[in-house]
Amino acid sequence: MPGRREPRSSRMLKELAAPVASFAVLRGLQAGWKLVTGTEPPAAPDNKQVPVGQAVTWAALLGAAINTARMIARRYASILLLPRPQRQGPPEPGQIDSPDHTPHQPEAPGLPYLTLVALLVWRRRR
Repeated sequence: MPGRREPRSSRMLKELAAPVASFAVLRGLQAGWKLVTGTEPPAAPDNKQVPVGQAVTWAALLGAAINTARMIARRYASILLLPRPQRQGPPEPGQIDSPDHTPHQPEAPGLPYLTLVALLVWRRRR
C-alpha cells in the first residue's frame, strides 16, 4: 500500500545493524586472513609495497563480504529483533486479509549466532 511506511523503529534497527555486521565481518576476515596466510592483511592495499595479487584479493574479499553482511543485516534486523506485531508491514497485493490466514514469516538464518561468535573471537584476540 502506497500510504503506509515502514515503522521508524524498524528503520533504525536496520541502520544500526549494518555497521555492526560490517565490523564483525571485518574482524572475522582479518582473523581468517591471518590464519590462512600467516601474515596480517594489507592495511592499505594501494600501498606500492603490497604485492598486487595480495592487494586485489584482500580488496575483493573485503568488499564482497562487507556488502553482503550489510545487506543481510538490513534485511533480517527487523525480523530478528522486533516483536511479531511490529514486524508485520502492509499486506502484499493478493494476500488474503482474514483472521484465519496468518502471513508467512521467512525463517531467519543464524545471524545472531554468527555475530556472537565473531564478537567472541574478536574479544579473545584482544
